[in-house]
Amino acid sequence: MRILSRYIGRAVLVQTLMVMAVLLTIYFFITLMDELAAVGQGRYSIVMALQYALMLLPRQLYELFPMVALLGGMLGLGTLASSNELTVIRAAGVSVRRIMLAMMKMALLLMLAVALIGELAAPQLEQKAQIMRAQALNKGVSLNVRGGLWVRDGDTYINVRRLLPEGTAYDVSLYVFDKEQRLLEMIDARSAVYDKGQWVLRKVTRSRVDHAGVVSEELPRLPWRTVLSPAVISVAALPPDKLSIAELAGYVDYTRSNSLDARVYELALWTRVVAPFATAGMMLLAVPFIFGSLRSVSIGLRITVGGLLGIGFHLFNGVFGRIALVYDLSPLLSAAMPTLVVYGLWWGLMRRVQ
Repeated sequence: MRILSRYIGRAVLVQTLMVMAVLLTIYFFITLMDELAAVGQGRYSIVMALQYALMLLPRQLYELFPMVALLGGMLGLGTLASSNELTVIRAAGVSVRRIMLAMMKMALLLMLAVALIGELAAPQLEQKAQIMRAQALNKGVSLNVRGGLWVRDGDTYINVRRLLPEGTAYDVSLYVFDKEQRLLEMIDARSAVYDKGQWVLRKVTRSRVDHAGVVSEELPRLPWRTVLSPAVISVAALPPDKLSIAELAGYVDYTRSNSLDARVYELALWTRVVAPFATAGMMLLAVPFIFGSLRSVSIGLRITVGGLLGIGFHLFNGVFGRIALVYDLSPLLSAAMPTLVVYGLWWGLMRRVQ
């Protein structure tokens, strides 16, 4: 049985890697074609565009892997079914359950590898790619909030309009309130540099508000101590789905400690935690199709069905998450629901497999 398990696993692995290569190649050229419009601006060259598209591939692999797993499982088992090898294996007394277990052993190794890529390589490479592109185009790193980035540190509200690499920010505004939410102080700085554990504001206008009115002063420099390191601000400036589990967990802690709404980041965190289970469910979903309704159909039809199911899962996952945010549903339930639907569909189809 060990030899048979390796044989089935190898068939699934080969097809999964082929699907992965095809999809990543398509996404690479789509990204590259989009970037060609920016080539020639500033110092942005065709080599940089190629590098940028390559550095985004780990992220695309992580996001596409549930669909890749489904297609790889369907094509791997489908190839064995087309050559009647599955029929021989079943005639030898091997159950569907044992075949499924052999396939899932290989799937677990693939999921572990992709999870490591998604957590360790993808976020760092994507951030470096965005910074490289921004620097080449002579632009600051754009923030993901309209009007700049807004964050809160205790009773201080901070607005950062532009953030550059290596801990430099431009157009920084601080608004300090008392416990009764009355404005005490406003600080506007042309720039801010992170140095030795604190920010140093430069070209500062500070306005203090009291019962006598508003008193303003100009300062060349002003130290600013805060828990907001460049790393925290960089995390806040990125879309939640681009962050690793560790970054998401840290930012959820930060938002909760400052009484901010953390639902978007909680949803992204639970979505990443649930992602391996979703991938396993998609791989399992291939089994009832091959042993059931798609046993004797062409490879083209298998690819079509697998692609439609994968796209449907991706769309349902995204839409349900946004609906959950609107109606204030549990982030864990919102992240897990599409995966539970996949397992429910698999269970229902497996009951019809002979």
